[in-house]
Amino acid sequence: MQFSQEQMDAISQQEDEEYLWQVTHKIKNDKRLTLPDEDINELFQRLKEAYNYLIALGFTKEALIEAFLYGEAVTPGYKENSIIKDWIEKKDHIPEKQYEDLLIIAEKKQKGLL
Repeated sequence: MQFSQEQMDAISQQEDEEYLWQVTHKIKNDKRLTLPDEDINELFQRLKEAYNYLIALGFTKEALIEAFLYGEAVTPGYKENSIIKDWIEKKDHIPEKQYEDLLIIAEKKQKGLL
């Protein structure tokens, strides 16, 4: 059985949506987080926009994608933050690696190593 490109795209989109719903529920149920008072569908939409942004930038590592989605969940507009955006979209650098470096720097700073 062969699928058309349109069918493959639809399957891929459905898989992405299922993944995003799983992440959305995981975030919503994480009692350690302080989330904005919003409907789960609104949260899903924000996370979907952030996810699509990351995929367009070439992100593939699930841990980094989820870290970014957590940032967007607790801080609406995280993906539009100019400091983060400028850092990961730095010319001649790989966005996913830039974000990973940013998280490493933040962790070291939090531990008092910087």
